[in-house]
Amino acid sequence: MELVRREVETGAAWSLAYLKAAANEGHGFLSEIQYDHAVDLFESLAFEPDPTHPKVAIDIQPHGEFYELRDKGGVLRKINLRVYFILVDKPTKTIVVIGSYKKEDEAQTPKHIVIKMKNRAKHVRTLL
Repeated sequence: MELVRREVETGAAWSLAYLKAAANEGHGFLSEIQYDHAVDLFESLAFEPDPTHPKVAIDIQPHGEFYELRDKGGVLRKINLRVYFILVDKPTKTIVVIGSYKKEDEAQTPKHIVIKMKNRAKHVRTLL
């Protein structure tokens, strides 16, 4: 899996990176405007001292070895977006997006998604 680094404005506390597979997943169910909205959320998190507890109104939930950004409504309309990420602090502080998912029911995150994200998190840590 290919890891891509993304430019962040000067002054950000964290750098950003993503797995190309995560971007492909997002492009699979989001319009370009919706995708840009999701990117904007992560660019906001890059300026937070602790992206897992942002001061801005972004819903972040821990999920064991990774975190889940949850968003719906607005530009997303009826899409219930889930974006999964990890924090890596060596050699630099980096937020790494490892996957995205369009949640379509009120049940917990499907087990196959959790397993996939755990595997991706483990893989990314070997790359950095």
